[in-house]
Amino acid sequence: MFDLENIQSLNDLELIVYQYVIEHLNQLPKLTIRELSANCHVSTSTILRFCTKMGFEGFSELKFAIKKEHDESSVFEDYYDSAVHVDSFLKKINRETYQKAFKPAVELMLKAEHIVFIGLGTSGVLGGYGSRYFVNIGINAYSVNDPFTPIPPRGFDNTLVVALSVSGETSEIIKMILGFKKSNAKILSITNDEHSTVARLADYNISYYMPQEKAAYAEPYINLTTQIPVVALIELLAHQAANQLSGKSTD
Repeated sequence: MFDLENIQSLNDLELIVYQYVIEHLNQLPKLTIRELSANCHVSTSTILRFCTKMGFEGFSELKFAIKKEHDESSVFEDYYDSAVHVDSFLKKINRETYQKAFKPAVELMLKAEHIVFIGLGTSGVLGGYGSRYFVNIGINAYSVNDPFTPIPPRGFDNTLVVALSVSGETSEIIKMILGFKKSNAKILSITNDEHSTVARLADYNISYYMPQEKAAYAEPYINLTTQIPVVALIELLAHQAANQLSGKSTD
């Protein structure tokens, strides 16, 4: 529903509207523009600018599009917010214009002799999956999910660190990134928010913008935000890098 290029054009106030919209998709068709304005603590003009940047002529057209997506995805009603966005993400990820956004990330991979995936919790598990997937496809990679692993002060000149973090604010990951940067490693981050600390520390960032979900009956730090886009991005980047390396080897 929302294109990556459009999301990246939003200013800080419009991003507040975007975050509210994706986290309240099933309630949005029932809201008036003034109610949305009050809930987001922004002006109605900001709401209208957000709608325009997202490719809609106004708030009514945005609500209609969201209701249509909901009706078409009624089978996923209990998981509506994430289902709609995952479906939209997977449709857009194969577009040529969308994949151009990945070009700098692939270039970082092609220049690296080693790729290190870092992450904690679920992101750590996905880092292990990512490193194995890259190795399976013929690219040298490994993962580190222990935040206390010492980072040597040298030897990372030709290394790309792929930092996985949903929030982009995990202090242990930030410390690891700073350590790798001191050792001259390049950083590629995959986060849910391009304005997070991890994203801003990276040489290049890819964000996937999924609705944030927390566990209702678990500790508040437990994050249930869908990671399907992360798996898709890992596999897409691996294949693009492998294809280009294969092309180079036959030149």
